[in-house]
Amino acid sequence: MFHHCRYFISLFLVFTLFAAYAQNSTTIVGRIIDENAAPIPYAQVSLHHAPDGRVAKIIVADSIGNFTFPNTSNGNYYVHIKNMTHQDLLTPHFTLSEHINKHDLGKIMLQQNNAYLDEVVIHKRKQFIEQHQDKTVFNIENSALADGNSGLELLTKIPGISLDDKGSFSLKGKSGASIMINGKLTYLSADQLANLLRSTSSTDITKIEVMTNPNAKQDAAGTSGIINIVLKKGLKQGWNGTVSGNLGAGRGLHLGGSLDLNYRTDKVNIFGNYNQYFQNLEYYNSLTRYFYKDSREEPETFAQQENKIQPKLRSNNFRVGMDFYLTSKQTLGFLVNGGFGKYPKYEPTTNHFRNYTTKDLIWSASTITEGKERWEDMLYNINYNWKFNENGHELKVDVDFIDHYSKMDQTLTTQYSNENQNNIRPLSSRIGDIPSDSKVYVAKIDYTLPFSENFKLETGWKASHIRTENDLRYDTLQNENYVPDQSTSNHFIYKETIQAGYVNISKTWDKFSTQVGLRAEHTSTDGNQITLNEQFSKDYLKFFPSAFLSYSINNNHKLQLSYSYRVERPSFWSLNPFRVYTDPFSYSEGNSKLDPAYEHAYEANYTLANKYIFTLNYADRSNVVNEIIGLDPTNDQITYERPENIGSFKNYGISFMAPTQFFNWWTATHFVNYYRNEYEIPQEDALIKRSGNTLSLNTQNNFKLPKNWSIEIGGNYNSGLTIGLTDIKSYGVVYSGIQKSILNKKATIKLVVNDIFHTNNRRYETISNAVRLIGRSNPDSRTAILSFNYRFGGSENATKKRSTGSEEIKNRL
Repeated sequence: MFHHCRYFISLFLVFTLFAAYAQNSTTIVGRIIDENAAPIPYAQVSLHHAPDGRVAKIIVADSIGNFTFPNTSNGNYYVHIKNMTHQDLLTPHFTLSEHINKHDLGKIMLQQNNAYLDEVVIHKRKQFIEQHQDKTVFNIENSALADGNSGLELLTKIPGISLDDKGSFSLKGKSGASIMINGKLTYLSADQLANLLRSTSSTDITKIEVMTNPNAKQDAAGTSGIINIVLKKGLKQGWNGTVSGNLGAGRGLHLGGSLDLNYRTDKVNIFGNYNQYFQNLEYYNSLTRYFYKDSREEPETFAQQENKIQPKLRSNNFRVGMDFYLTSKQTLGFLVNGGFGKYPKYEPTTNHFRNYTTKDLIWSASTITEGKERWEDMLYNINYNWKFNENGHELKVDVDFIDHYSKMDQTLTTQYSNENQNNIRPLSSRIGDIPSDSKVYVAKIDYTLPFSENFKLETGWKASHIRTENDLRYDTLQNENYVPDQSTSNHFIYKETIQAGYVNISKTWDKFSTQVGLRAEHTSTDGNQITLNEQFSKDYLKFFPSAFLSYSINNNHKLQLSYSYRVERPSFWSLNPFRVYTDPFSYSEGNSKLDPAYEHAYEANYTLANKYIFTLNYADRSNVVNEIIGLDPTNDQITYERPENIGSFKNYGISFMAPTQFFNWWTATHFVNYYRNEYEIPQEDALIKRSGNTLSLNTQNNFKLPKNWSIEIGGNYNSGLTIGLTDIKSYGVVYSGIQKSILNKKATIKLVVNDIFHTNNRRYETISNAVRLIGRSNPDSRTAILSFNYRFGGSENATKKRSTGSEEIKNRL
């Protein structure tokens, strides 16, 4: 630990020397405002020699009107400011000498250009899709997807992203995608993450960044890449905000609302958000288990299971923060982000066990499962940003503390009967107390040093420490009394510390652009199974290189190549060997012996006319972590599901993305992806080879109608895919919506119908040596949602996000 402290102090001293050097150079600063003292963003500012008027430098002011001319030589100067909506302005002449290190022009007020405003109305709107060197950005704000969706529904409509029935995300057919919110992982289990995304409205999201090959600045975790959800944070001057609400129904009532408030002055920005989500859901699942014995070709028995799940999501999330503008270059921020909620479930299930040959009923079981899940999630952040100049020379520091607690109270009660509906066994009952307590500490520092306009160095350090504890207890009914079940109860404490450092260098010349990076991560883990008196620990250092190369043939043709080495660490839940029963005849458990999976990922892109994107990709993953199924050694009628390192995996893919505008009133985005998954899975004395081809289609169409009306129609289709030992059959969804802008375009009302034909059903088959599962899930996906959104107050300005250093870990809790 002392070694790491010395490293941190040395790094800080280096940054301080850079800062001191930057401060000693001669600078010219100023701020551009309008007649109402509101900042004017992105005005052109040119520095001229006096009196001949020769141009010395030309820059653009930032989003709040600040500008800086660094490293200016001695002499006489004046500044010329241009802005399309305001009149040009020339400052008085001034002199720089060796005795002046800084010349502050103060606030410079521009007069409005009324003649221009009378004739021209500007509609500035970002493209829905932006292709960057290391990511693809989907600008959700102001798009057809901006209203009427939850965050979970929104992600499934983004090209290339898919979601399985367990809440895990995949990118272009590769499982193991990491989900980030404002640049940070969420440190949640798959179920908890799904609940968080269900309670996040699409109106709170400004864009989604998809990084199939992240650079060295990003955490190495996430073998298939990173999906970053960027939330809105307004920077309008004065008081402003947004209020929204939605009401609808699927199989149950959906109700939600949110309030965003923001207050900004020259010295401080205060912001807050609160949203509440109320959702009654209803799912139907069917599953048939075939049980084999002595490797016979035909099963001996089979069980038919039907269940109905009725959860009720009640979620509250809030975000409160404050930014202090210490100087024109330095910002100190504080953020508190939290949530609390509950997710009670009522789940009746029937199981019919039959002889496979005769189809005779052996016995039936009727189970009522009741689960009362609740959670509290808090994040506290301190954020410091020092922009030494406008050329990108900056320092960022983040410190986070996260406290997450969840608890599930579960009751399973089962009655057994024969074909005549007579009870044949005593009533069976199991009570589970399943808590989870996690604490996360993260410190992060990032430094960017541009050597020139085309040459930049990025470096940084990050340390994280996670402690998670699960004290799971089961009691079973015996002689009408509940007694502790020591065979399934488990107390588990897990600790993980990761120290990471990275260097990223980017260089542009002529038509080429390159970026190379190296990230080093030292991981130390310690697991303690207190109930079984077993401990395990791991300590390892790994290096993760990345490289990007771009070549612009001309303005209409661009080529990109990228490579990255990634890791998929087991989630904390996967490492915990405790059991969670889904019904009396199936349970899932963790595996403390899991090793990380590693992947080499390659990608080639061709961009035509800055909007049509062709992609070829290949990935080779070792130590693949996947769920396997088997029979409980104490009861061959009970199946279990457990993560294992199952072997190797290869993915080959080709995709095409095309934003189109056939007419002024019709804009669309289309995505086609064809890929192949191949697995080699060693099992006992045999090597199982499994493969499958998948065609994935996605389309979104928006039609503008007169009087501020618009209609959207979209959908996606997946021909089926192979994941480990599981084959998922084809599925698809079609959705539509109608929208109208009202109240001088400050408000929007929208009606969206999701999964119109109710085709988003998942059919799957999983095979192992002793059991085969064939299942079908019927989610509550056909919904009609009416939403209203109203924006008020403030002058228009840029929008800024706030991210902290801990998001990269929360996804694994």
